[in-house]
Amino acid sequence: MIAIKIILTECDTGNFMTFPMLPEEIKVDCATRFQSYDIMNIGEIMQPLGEELTRISWSCKIPGEKRQVKKENGSYQNPYIIVSHGDPLKVQSWFSFLRNRGIKCRLLITETPVNHEVYLENYTMTYAGGFGDYDCDISFVHAKDLKVSTEGETEKDAEESTTKAVTPQEQQRPEKKTDGSYTVKKGDCLWNIAQSKLGAGNRYQEIATLNNISNPNKISVGQILLLPTN
Repeated sequence: MIAIKIILTECDTGNFMTFPMLPEEIKVDCATRFQSYDIMNIGEIMQPLGEELTRISWSCKIPGEKRQVKKENGSYQNPYIIVSHGDPLKVQSWFSFLRNRGIKCRLLITETPVNHEVYLENYTMTYAGGFGDYDCDISFVHAKDLKVSTEGETEKDAEESTTKAVTPQEQQRPEKKTDGSYTVKKGDCLWNIAQSKLGAGNRYQEIATLNNISNPNKISVGQILLLPTN
């Protein structure tokens, strides 16, 4: 049985959380925006105006501190919380920080196509039971960058695209082969590097093993990674 993981990572800092208990279902809402027109003798017609932002949501449980177990060295550890924040109240505080500050994150759900930059749109946490558990309803919205060009920049880009000639030699030039390494860029994670360079995101563990990375969720911008050759 393949173990699915839900990992939320801050794009700028690398601070992350692996959700400790999987939800029964994950809802992905994709829709198209339409403009309605009333045409005489025809009636109402609809014209598409582009995609609405994708929304991803689910309901899950955040286990409480009373689920901690005693380790061999005498300390206590919550076996369900795999997070750099600790108990559920700190998780809730982190969620508030992400939402209120508009922090861009990467949401990765392994074994699914979900690997997007997102914003935390909304969440609710309800105390539920004697273990200190919280029932959590959470939703994310796909993050899209807005690039606004001035009129002068647009005209310049158009001129460059029409004046730049492509020689037959350039058309026949083969693509540059990779040298078996990759430099980590902002917003990258091992899953999307494996998907882009190896053709399968679930090969991220091969990259981690090859580069002696003990925590696949911790990579740094500018880090050079060796890639499997087959």
